[in-house]
Amino acid sequence: MAGANTGKRQNQERMIQLLRTEQELTKQDIARRLRLSMPTALQSINDLIDRGILEECGTLESTGGRKAKKIRLHREAGLGVGIDIALHHVELVVTDLLGTVRFGQTVPLRFRDEPDWYRALGAALEHFLQAKQVDSDRILGVGISFPGIISGDQIVRSHIFNLAQVGLERFCRHIPYPVAVANDANCACFAELCPERPTYLYISLNESVGGSLMIENRLLLGDRCQAGEIGHMMLIPGGTRCYCGKPGCADAYLSPKVLTGGTRTLEEFFRAVEGGDSEAREQWNRYLEHLAILVTNLRMLIDIDLILGGEVGKYIPPYLDELCARAARYDRFARDVDYLIPCTRTEHAFAAGAAMLALEQYGSRLLETQPK
Repeated sequence: MAGANTGKRQNQERMIQLLRTEQELTKQDIARRLRLSMPTALQSINDLIDRGILEECGTLESTGGRKAKKIRLHREAGLGVGIDIALHHVELVVTDLLGTVRFGQTVPLRFRDEPDWYRALGAALEHFLQAKQVDSDRILGVGISFPGIISGDQIVRSHIFNLAQVGLERFCRHIPYPVAVANDANCACFAELCPERPTYLYISLNESVGGSLMIENRLLLGDRCQAGEIGHMMLIPGGTRCYCGKPGCADAYLSPKVLTGGTRTLEEFFRAVEGGDSEAREQWNRYLEHLAILVTNLRMLIDIDLILGGEVGKYIPPYLDELCARAARYDRFARDVDYLIPCTRTEHAFAAGAAMLALEQYGSRLLETQPK
């Protein structure tokens, strides 16, 4: 009997994982994808429905027989929490099981690698959850988005925070939930995941420029967890010095600071562009030209869709045709530049992606928190 229960638990864990990626499937599809017999699959599916972890969500069009019912995770069955750590603030969100942000808040908290800061982070999270009246028993895990190379149980290096070899236990110590810490671009990349697009490169045009590769619904981390560090690819040999110390990095030409100069917001910058400010328009032209060079180089290398995200990414859509036209001058292999895609997560991308990563890692805790 113990062996049977273990097998059932494993099947249910696999179903939760599958539906996190595919979102909606029929019972027949679940059985086929997991290579289970229909009786075995139905036993687990019906049990999960009875426990409120799965729910029916419509039917497929009939082809002559009984209409097949679609199944998905019940969005209210559990919650994920996401934290995005930036230089001067942290962003906190709570998502449902399907990744929809329910609550969000930005807290001014300048990062310091000191015990008091980590305690303040835990206190800010607890205050946020209490203020939003979040039921802590429903929280499956907390994801933390951090701008650095993360491998195993430590931050290997973060140029922007001037950190190296920092243990992740510092972040976990004052958070009373299971914690997953990931690179910020990886988190934002995960937030763009959908059944229609299992493979893409996410370009994070953020405070620090980065990237992340999603290959068949799985993040590609690389041999040293450095895959996607496109901000430190050389764009202009001998060019402007990057904060990492190397001249000519993409980050030095594509960070939002290039547009704002540290004296105005991106919203103010684009308002100036739209208002006919010639200096702002010239800045934007240079930015688009540098971005066109970067994206065509990346397309030559990996030949997959490129998603434009981060702080600048959400302003791209009105200028996408212009960017594609510039890219077409460099890409002589593509008939049409149709591989540049604006991000769908224009708000809370890093924090929401961190929450989704935590739900992927700790989603099976649903089987412990929900009544049997």
